[in-house]
Amino acid sequence: MAARRTCQPVFMLVVAALSSAATVAAQAACPQALAVYSAADTGAEIAFSGPLGEADGMRHRFAISFAGSGVVMEGVVMMAGEPDRPWGIILHECPQGDATGAEIDACTVWQGPIYALDESGGAGWLALSGDGQAAASLLLPDFSAAVMQSKAWREQRIMQLPGDVYRLSGCQE
Repeated sequence: MAARRTCQPVFMLVVAALSSAATVAAQAACPQALAVYSAADTGAEIAFSGPLGEADGMRHRFAISFAGSGVVMEGVVMMAGEPDRPWGIILHECPQGDATGAEIDACTVWQGPIYALDESGGAGWLALSGDGQAAASLLLPDFSAAVMQSKAWREQRIMQLPGDVYRLSGCQE
């Protein structure tokens, strides 16, 4: 009796390839304001919050979460530094409402330039408009070292250090 052939493994490969191609295409068309990034092997994720109005001067808002910890930090991107460039600030457990400069300093985990990395590893500035093309990867220089100095790390709420490089992993709808 002849053995029956099945097409299931080939079918599954085709479905996986099409799904992967659709994901890549969706990410390629993703605006920066809706981009989601992940750090390799750490479970840390950066999710941008969507388009902003011009009223507050912020170019982007985002949240960074740490898998398994429940810790979520808030981030903003604005123009600052010398020379003027996209400057990120990541805050954790800041007081709500009006806060003094000292209170903001106390809850600032990291600040610095945010670099957009392309597929070949070239670096540039993060797209500032909400509809600008999402970067293939983000570089937050010394973010991992800054997290080691944070209250969340000292209290052992974050158990695994995030990286400084985050790769585009999705696009919010």
